[in-house]
Amino acid sequence: MAQISNPFGPGNNNLPPAGVERIGLIEVTSVSLDGVALFDIASPVVFNRNEAGAEVPVEVRARQIETNLIQVVNRALDLIYTDDTVDSASLDVAIETIRGQPVLFAVGAGLAEPRVLLTITDTDAQYNGVSQTELAERWQEVLREALREAVNDRLPEARQRQIRKALWILLVAILLTLLLTGIWQVLGWRKSYLERKQTAQAGMAVPPDDEFPAQQLQYLFRYQITLEQRLQVVAFLRWLMFWGIAFVWIAGIASGLYIFPQTRSYAFGLFSIPVLLLLTWFLTGLLNRLANLAIERVAQAWSKNELGDLDEMQRKSMRLSTITGALKGLKTTVIYALATLLVLQTLRVAPASLLAFGAVAALAISFAAQSLVKDVVNGFLILLEDQYAIGDLVTTGTTTGIVENLNLRITQIRGEDGRLVTLPNSLIAQVENLSRSWSRANILIDVAYGTNVDEALRVVHETANAMAGDPEWGYAILNPVEMLGVDAMTHAGLTILLWIRTRPLKQFLVAREFRRRLRIAFDKANIAIGVPQQAFTGLANGSGNGGYDDDGGSDGAAHASTKSGAI
Repeated sequence: MAQISNPFGPGNNNLPPAGVERIGLIEVTSVSLDGVALFDIASPVVFNRNEAGAEVPVEVRARQIETNLIQVVNRALDLIYTDDTVDSASLDVAIETIRGQPVLFAVGAGLAEPRVLLTITDTDAQYNGVSQTELAERWQEVLREALREAVNDRLPEARQRQIRKALWILLVAILLTLLLTGIWQVLGWRKSYLERKQTAQAGMAVPPDDEFPAQQLQYLFRYQITLEQRLQVVAFLRWLMFWGIAFVWIAGIASGLYIFPQTRSYAFGLFSIPVLLLLTWFLTGLLNRLANLAIERVAQAWSKNELGDLDEMQRKSMRLSTITGALKGLKTTVIYALATLLVLQTLRVAPASLLAFGAVAALAISFAAQSLVKDVVNGFLILLEDQYAIGDLVTTGTTTGIVENLNLRITQIRGEDGRLVTLPNSLIAQVENLSRSWSRANILIDVAYGTNVDEALRVVHETANAMAGDPEWGYAILNPVEMLGVDAMTHAGLTILLWIRTRPLKQFLVAREFRRRLRIAFDKANIAIGVPQQAFTGLANGSGNGGYDDDGGSDGAAHASTKSGAI
């Protein structure tokens, strides 16, 4: 830690500023005029810019040269406006040798005396790989053309052409915006139509098995996925239209600023970072949505497998939604994290020292984030082993409910009272899945002790079979009488146990309807429900033993304790 400099500290001046490139022992930056880079200059390295002393940083030298160029352009314009005999063609650049170094001067165009532009140094010649004289001649041509063009761009005739171009750009931007907005609105209507259609398909009741075979379920499942893909394509096109409008105005404003020489530098400087951020955001979102379409495509190909019965297909649909949801969440996190690192590196916000500092910080944080790793590993195993999926009814610890969300880090369960419980995957050690493949209605019926057992079992058996034969309930029942018999004999009577195997999550509906039907059947067969009974023996007022009979009535005149003797 002591060997790594703090990138946020005020004394961290070893790194060159933005726009300056360090090559060995020299630093290089560009000289610009009206936002256009003319050439690169070089200077010896300045390691501490707060204590530069006699050394001049290369960026300070570049800004001074740019100031000299602007002063020459403004002075030449003033002379042209006041003297009709002066024009931009008379503006020239001369070379003179002073103290052994070539110096470039601006001359002509009515200038009273030559204006110093810059001095060609040994470092400049060394960086460009030519002699100072040859470099001076090369830069002389560049500066001559740049100065004349800068003066011409500021004349009244040029200003009128620039205004006309800016108006044309504004008109084109407005027309493109109206076109893209119209397409966006039409796609919005199409999206609303598909959403209503999807809602109608999702709300369609599922017929019984004999009316709705597995082949039809496969067709409907593929149709639903196709409809979902169409919705995603429409949403993706609307997203593209939105970004198209944004880029139209960004390009229009940048082009308008570039037309005028006074604002040309803003077209590069002011919009370089926003455009980079917006372009990165757009490309990241585009890659994210294309990845979503690819995941949906793979899911659709998986769903086209014709093997398996109806239950396996339903389970496959639940598992598909769970795995695709987890993959989309993981994919989005990775894509945006990489995009963020790329932007930071491009903007030079994350140089080597900052990355090293971040690595040390990440190492320290990782010791406190071990549970996060456990969450991810356990979540991956849950998905791989298909322990449960979205839509399953599970019990883990003291929590029971429907799984509403599952990703690599957390599981969210909606309880029967509506509470949404969020559990880190690392805390899920044991899971009871109550809806995997099939479910079971476990029904206990208490009848009176004196009931004819065979008659009661016959009524229960017939009621279960009659309910299984009902078209409204038959689709939910897989086996109406999986187990039937007397489970216990207690003081309340006889307890009859009945197991009904149902489709996943149908056990509660089937159990409620079965109890309603059994109540009516018991009334018709005169079968009484079991009632807790108590018997008392002893003396009361000198009389004999008293007690209660099976139907709860008293067969004695008095009640006494179970012990004989005086009371």
